[in-house]
Amino acid sequence: MRRWTGNHAAWIACLVLISTTVVLAQAPTKRTVKRAAPPKYTPEETKGVFFENVFDGKVLTGDRPMNFAVAKGGAGAAGSVPATTGAAAGGGGAVGAWSKLVSAASIEDEIKQIKLLVDKDVTTPTDFAGKGYKECRRHFSMLATLFAIINEFDGDVRWKADAAVARDVFARTAANAKVGTSQVYNEAKLRKGELQEMLGGGGFPNKTTAEPKTVWVQVCDRSPLMQRLEMAIEPRLSQWTANAGEFKAKKEEIMKEAEIVALIGEVLLKEGMNDADAADYKGFCEMLKKGARDAVDATKLDNADGARQAIGTITKSCDACHEQYR
Repeated sequence: MRRWTGNHAAWIACLVLISTTVVLAQAPTKRTVKRAAPPKYTPEETKGVFFENVFDGKVLTGDRPMNFAVAKGGAGAAGSVPATTGAAAGGGGAVGAWSKLVSAASIEDEIKQIKLLVDKDVTTPTDFAGKGYKECRRHFSMLATLFAIINEFDGDVRWKADAAVARDVFARTAANAKVGTSQVYNEAKLRKGELQEMLGGGGFPNKTTAEPKTVWVQVCDRSPLMQRLEMAIEPRLSQWTANAGEFKAKKEEIMKEAEIVALIGEVLLKEGMNDADAADYKGFCEMLKKGARDAVDATKLDNADGARQAIGTITKSCDACHEQYR
């Protein structure tokens, strides 16, 4: 057996040092990557990119599923949102729920259409005394109703600044238009001019004061609203959903009329309105509103059959109500 000498040990130490140096030289070096700083935005720059609150009644439409809270983590769980029911969903006349039933565009279009009818029915004292006053009672009742809704509307809509005054003025003329006297004709003629100026952009010229809060029983009677409801259902919605061709041609009109039906159903439930506190009557009105909302949703989805079925629901609610209350 060979004896190790000092030279042998020196050689071995040298080889180990060389090997270690080679390995270290071949090992990958960690590179420092200089990244760009993340962008900074002010709240003003990002406003409008995302909805601030999807549950504020302006983004989502329709009733939430009954198991919504469970899907979000169970009843009472942190972050859970209960299903929308009762007044918060528009039932029972909750202020702030109008946008769930009718769009600002439909309200504005209805007022413009009524203006054309007022122009036709307020012409001469003789014609007004014949049948014009009866038509104007419905026109002015609907105008009072629409301006009352504008006054409470939870969103941007035209004529809001003058809505409370217009509501009361048109309601008063509607109440007087149960007869066709010359005095009522002159009052109707004045309303005609005021409506013309308002729609022309000049604001409502009658600057009387009005209470902000709406007392619905003083705004409209049930009879004129029912007349407008019948106009929406039979000659319009029923015909426009009778076949695919009519449906395709009248989609915009269907949605607008269905929204008018929904808002009438809501007004009929307001405090003080006839039979609004009767449970079965409430059921008929809720059925009416549901059919109207379903008709709008089906039309948006281009579902002619669904829209026709929804109009059938509206008709059933009216028929059942009339059997009991007529």
